[in-house]
Amino acid sequence: MSAQRRTPRPAPRSGCRITYRADDVAMPRLDRARVAAVVGAALAEAEAGSCALNVLFVSDARSAQLHGQHFADPTPTDVMTFPDGSRDPRDGRTLLGDLAVGVAVARREAISRGRPVGDELTLYILHGVLHLLGYDDRRSAAQRRMWAAQRRLLAAVGIALEVRPD
Repeated sequence: MSAQRRTPRPAPRSGCRITYRADDVAMPRLDRARVAAVVGAALAEAEAGSCALNVLFVSDARSAQLHGQHFADPTPTDVMTFPDGSRDPRDGRTLLGDLAVGVAVARREAISRGRPVGDELTLYILHGVLHLLGYDDRRSAAQRRMWAAQRRLLAAVGIALEVRPD
């Protein structure tokens, strides 16, 4: 009787691999090291381990289309989350999920809040990651917890966030 050989599963790599794509907009300027630091800190707090995250930057039109199709609200929005949770067979990372980030929304909000667009986009990516990690902002107690986490994590990379972002 011959022993069957098992192909060993690759050991997960550390950190989070973030892949950025632009759908129907130009790739926005973004401090990717800062995003990686914020996302890494959120994942460390959640003890999430190594993961992969896809970030898709979209226009208002594409945001509205995705928002309507998946969330029954055909208006542009800041960020939408699409959880995954499976394992990448190539490197063993957990596929955290996908984010669709509204670039035009970020530009408008950055102007109204008086901050750089890159900081607004970093907020949206963190907000989406927190949702993928189980945070909720529908009930007021959960919303306060999520916003406190956002303020704390963003402050660590020099981004000031108002007490209650709208």
